[in-house]
Amino acid sequence: MVQEALIGTFLRAALEQTGARRGLLILPRSDQPRVTAEALRRSKKIVVRLRDEVASESLLPASVLHYVLYPRERVVIVDAAAQSTFAEDSCRRQPKVGSILCLPLFNRNQRNRAKHVGVLLLETDSASGVFTPARIRTLKLVTSLAASALENARLYGDLREREANMRCLIDASIIGIYIVDIRGPILESNDAYLHMLGYKRADLVSGRLRWTDLTPPEWHAADNLRVERVKRIGHVQPFEKEFFRKDGMRVPVLMGVARFKEPRTQAVVFALDMSKQKRAEAIALETCAIKRMRIARKMHDDLLQNFQGMMFQFQAARKLMARHPDEALLSLNEAIKDGQTALDQSRNAIQDLSWGYKGKLQ
Repeated sequence: MVQEALIGTFLRAALEQTGARRGLLILPRSDQPRVTAEALRRSKKIVVRLRDEVASESLLPASVLHYVLYPRERVVIVDAAAQSTFAEDSCRRQPKVGSILCLPLFNRNQRNRAKHVGVLLLETDSASGVFTPARIRTLKLVTSLAASALENARLYGDLREREANMRCLIDASIIGIYIVDIRGPILESNDAYLHMLGYKRADLVSGRLRWTDLTPPEWHAADNLRVERVKRIGHVQPFEKEFFRKDGMRVPVLMGVARFKEPRTQAVVFALDMSKQKRAEAIALETCAIKRMRIARKMHDDLLQNFQGMMFQFQAARKLMARHPDEALLSLNEAIKDGQTALDQSRNAIQDLSWGYKGKLQ
């Protein structure tokens, strides 16, 4: 399943079966055909060199390039130098090319659908008698097996790369990641999750850790519903809950769960420690409450002061009413003005309190 070794074995077999001098393996990479490897016959030895270059005229004849990339059909060119289409390319190249064989590589899936995997290009010094029908039939069998093996190797390589990326995420301990049996046992975990709960890897290896035991009782009913959903559709949307730490304290976490296809009783769980966020929220709520108390106290003091001033003005107006009605009216007007000011201040204070309450809800 090591792609490099597989390519080397394939190209050597192709040159040995046909007697070709040179071989190129062209595979698609990022929707672009690239020369993946080159094999050269040197005396009695075949040397294979891995490459990663765009399939260009510098590596293969320009007149052949079109046949390699587009028709995806077998092409046999006998005595290339004698044919006008290929003579110019052949003359420019050293050593001269006698015959050329292009074979497309197809991999058939279980539904017998052919997938184009790549192209094998072989060159020989001899103008004829190399790429015989018998050799081509044998080579077609080899390329068919190679196409399947190369595709499997590519898929295996992609899988290894994804596993390596996942392992990097797990080992980075940015977030708690663990694998559970949905019936309770924790089967595997990264260090971030163990550290979050205050446990050591020895606790995990012992088999004593069960996510059901780590969950506070009031969360059991909701967890049972989520387990049924995971069994039914394979995953649940992110949700918040709590876990018991080893010291008995509680840890708020944001979680996501996805069940494996096989075995269906196991799932991978992602857990993000929300302790800092919850502490920040608590501080914000406390700050909001302090601000509201300060606004309420100021409103109380301002209203009390304003109403006391209004009472003095009303009392003065009552005394002046009989003897000095004009002065009494002036005092009443001042009292009404102060009352309106107190009313405006009260409305503003109430708006501040309402805004603080809305911010608390958000």
